[in-house]
Amino acid sequence: MSKRLLLFMLAAVFSASASASASASASASASASASASASDVVIYVDHAYRPYNYEENGKVKGMYIDVLNTAFSRMQGFRVTIEAVPWVRAKRYMEVGKGFAIVPVFFHGHDWPYLHPYSIPFSKESIEVLCDESVLSTPRPNWPDDYKGLKIGKPSGNGWGGSRFEKMVKQGMITLEDSSTTTMMIKKIGKKRLDCIMIERLSFNYYMKKLKSAGEYDEGGEDALLKKGAVISEGLIYMGYSRPAREAGTYPFQFDFMQQFDSIMFKMLESGEVERIMASYQE
Repeated sequence: MSKRLLLFMLAAVFSASASASASASASASASASASASASDVVIYVDHAYRPYNYEENGKVKGMYIDVLNTAFSRMQGFRVTIEAVPWVRAKRYMEVGKGFAIVPVFFHGHDWPYLHPYSIPFSKESIEVLCDESVLSTPRPNWPDDYKGLKIGKPSGNGWGGSRFEKMVKQGMITLEDSSTTTMMIKKIGKKRLDCIMIERLSFNYYMKKLKSAGEYDEGGEDALLKKGAVISEGLIYMGYSRPAREAGTYPFQFDFMQQFDSIMFKMLESGEVERIMASYQE
């Protein structure tokens, strides 16, 4: 992640909204301060997206969890719980207005109408194509056109690939297969049941290291040797809020929560605290 670029974008977003929200922010903050009890808030995350966020032995863990909990601990008037669920379910909660917010998400204003607004971005991820070495004997730098006729895997619930990719899948030019877990997806391509997979770079490194350590992936031996293909996308990461819940007035404290979270997260990014927390997972 380019800290300078991210902070530049954050500063633009933050300063543009600051003056417009000043009076409303003061009113909402005063209201929250006047309340004797804290508001309970549940944030939903993917239960199996290591090393970013995951559930293990009943506890929610991960890089983003540490970042979020640090921010939440500094907010006034809120008791925040992070709950890990299958990603498809988390998205459904947002769609029907059952939940308050989900994280991590790319910006999906163009294709997830139920998710809005968004927090300021606090990280960046790179989604790439990894293929069986033999598939890349012919160079395939252009996504998705160079991947016609192939069987591509991705984790369930993720809207990766882009609109042209989705169109090619519908037209039968590319075969798409979802996997319920990333581990399962990697094992499938290892046994040549998939030609390529779409996966986030750091997440792949984490899972592959675990599989090799457990003796469950023999890369280049019994299992396929994987090579990097095209970069599908690189995008900023946000917390996204349920639009139906907002419109229904389910969470009257939403503006105060958003203002506090964005202010605290901006300071964490500016000080390098977010970068230090994430770096501890890559050592």
